[in-house]
Amino acid sequence: MNKIFLIMLISFITVPSFAACPSMDFTGDCQVGFADFAKFAEQWLDEGIPEPDISWVAISDTGVPGHEGFIGEMSKYETTNAQYCQYLNAAYASGDITISGSYVVGASGSYSGRNYYYLAGAGDTSNGATYGGAARINWSGSSFTVDSGFGNHPVTYISWYGATAFCNYYGWRLPTEWEWQAVADYNGSYTYGCGTTINNSIANYYNSMHPNGTTAVGAFGTYGYGMCDMAGNVYEWTSTVFDISRVIRGGCWLYSVSNCTVSFSNFDYPNDMYGYYGFRVCR
Repeated sequence: MNKIFLIMLISFITVPSFAACPSMDFTGDCQVGFADFAKFAEQWLDEGIPEPDISWVAISDTGVPGHEGFIGEMSKYETTNAQYCQYLNAAYASGDITISGSYVVGASGSYSGRNYYYLAGAGDTSNGATYGGAARINWSGSSFTVDSGFGNHPVTYISWYGATAFCNYYGWRLPTEWEWQAVADYNGSYTYGCGTTINNSIANYYNSMHPNGTTAVGAFGTYGYGMCDMAGNVYEWTSTVFDISRVIRGGCWLYSVSNCTVSFSNFDYPNDMYGYYGFRVCR
């Protein structure tokens, strides 16, 4: 606390230029002021909270007529178990989450007390899946780990609150449903997030001969703007509110191919967690 106060005190002082610029000059004007403190704080925060390794795709799309488009960067892949596990360990260390029984729960902020992740999610085997998107992140009593071989699978048993908390922690966000569709339908010609047609060699959906539930992200190649798994694998939470629910997009391994169209929209309560709900991020 004393160190932070000292830095703040220094930031109020304008230091004239002599032979060399002061060490606290982060803006290149050889003076120390508010802008330098802001830059220092930004760098300190970035270095203090290592971000998950996200593959970003820069996109500019005008979107579906009558709705917003998307201009920015969106993650190429659905958020993985490994990425969410990294967040959980960081958030636990910073006091932002806690454990309550089999649930990871928000411990601070506007989502305090909300369930983020269900550690005991057993998966769904109703269509013959062998593990059906079971939760693959474990709590040892002191840290979180991912089951071997599932680090690159999309995180499941994640609530909308848990997805949004992940975004907020790193300064990202969930796309709206129309931003999601603007990216998924590419130039407006795509019926599915994988093109004009769909089959089991390019997507994971009900009866598509992928018996393990989820598949590793990116297993079926890239489409459109260079995106993966925007048709099937797991439903993706969006930020769009529908009544008291949140909109999900993209279809999943458990439901029929009709749910995988770019225009199909569904919704669920923000605290619900299943073996076929996941998310991707944007900024």
